Amino acid sequence: MSSEHSNSKQEIVERIKAMVFLCIYCNNETPMTASVIDFENHDSGTHALAFFICPDCQNKFAVKIEDLGKVPR
Repeated sequence: MSSEHSNSKQEIVERIKAMVFLCIYCNNETPMTASVIDFENHDSGTHALAFFICPDCQNKFAVKIEDLGKVPR
């Protein structure tokens, strides 16, 4: 694995950790944290799959995020 590829994955992980995910079932106001972040590489780019478990109602969630590159500021 190249250093650039590893840095790219780390940037994606940091972006996911910066996002706020709330449970849609129990209306828990405490943000969930991803327990697993996995990556899939496709011709169209890298997809990140984040897995969450609500600490209150124990519902499980998976969020698939496609990395489209840097967003212009």
